Amino acid sequence: MDSLRFLPSTSDDLYPLTALRDVQCLHFGARSIADQWKDALFQQPKVAIHPRLLPTRAAVQVVSDLEPNQCWTWNGLLLAQLGDGSANPLECDPQNAWLSDCASLFEQAGLGIESDTERMKSKWRLRALDEDEREAWSARGLVVHGPMDRVLIGPGATLRDATLNTEQGVVVLAPDSEVMEGCRIRGPFVLGEGSTMKMGSLVYGPTTIGKGCKVGGELSNVVIHDWSNKAHGGFLGNAVIGSWCNLGAETTCSNLKNTYGDIAEWNHVEGAFQSKGRTFCGLIMGDHSKTAIHTAFSTASVVGALCNVFGDGTPSRHIRHFSWGQTGENCQDLEKALSTCRKVMARRDQELSEGEEQRIRALFAKERG
Repeated sequence: MDSLRFLPSTSDDLYPLTALRDVQCLHFGARSIADQWKDALFQQPKVAIHPRLLPTRAAVQVVSDLEPNQCWTWNGLLLAQLGDGSANPLECDPQNAWLSDCASLFEQAGLGIESDTERMKSKWRLRALDEDEREAWSARGLVVHGPMDRVLIGPGATLRDATLNTEQGVVVLAPDSEVMEGCRIRGPFVLGEGSTMKMGSLVYGPTTIGKGCKVGGELSNVVIHDWSNKAHGGFLGNAVIGSWCNLGAETTCSNLKNTYGDIAEWNHVEGAFQSKGRTFCGLIMGDHSKTAIHTAFSTASVVGALCNVFGDGTPSRHIRHFSWGQTGENCQDLEKALSTCRKVMARRDQELSEGEEQRIRALFAKERG
């Protein structure tokens, strides 16, 4: 038996982010839930984890302390199990270690960064800058407000002529990432492996960028998954972007109502917009979706997977999977959509696997067939 497995879980309320991926593949902070649990429990045999259980320090400690064949339950829900689970269960609240909906990914991004910092140091062989280096880095144009040792840099990372603020959290540059000239970044912030912050970018943490991304403009409390681009101007705040997305130049999304009131968010299970008590919520976008230049989204907009958003005016607040345009009514041709996926991935020396293609075809048959 593998040392770690994830329990089955329904995920309709995590639409559209789980349309083409399992829950544990979503990013808690800068890396996936699955990768963090694997790193945290690499010496723990025969563990089963609920994919919505987030690997916070407290949750990792509870799982690590389970007795042989004991399970962790909460309100009748199995959260974790060591061995066969035949021993008396441990009943306790996971508190902030539970993934409730898509928006909680950006809300818990700071916690994800904090929980994963030590694991990232080991995984990415990060080096903390020393206070004695401040003057030398300043000579290269790097200004750091706050502790120098909260700047963590991986092998091959490039950093120069930028302003970093570490007073509220770490600034992490994964291996082979680059922060171009003129960037201003407030932590907590993580730039993934091989990713690039374009010149003059403005970033407010907590924000995380996955691997292989190109990002620019203004970002505030954003989670961007692997291989996605927002390479040009435009504001993105309190948002979650899936993988292989591309936001055209000056794509912008509101994250606050003009009334400063509670935002109505899309409930996919109910098929309606409902208030969850949030004041801030921006764009939630599924994998492989694209926007035209100057696209302007309303507050708490939701875009499904494999959408091509373009047209005059403001897009609909909910755009279905495989949409062509901005209303969700028109559907992309499946074969043309798959061809675009292959072309986009080939530009990064990646390939659309047979399993990924099957999931896309199955999603199309379910949603548009």
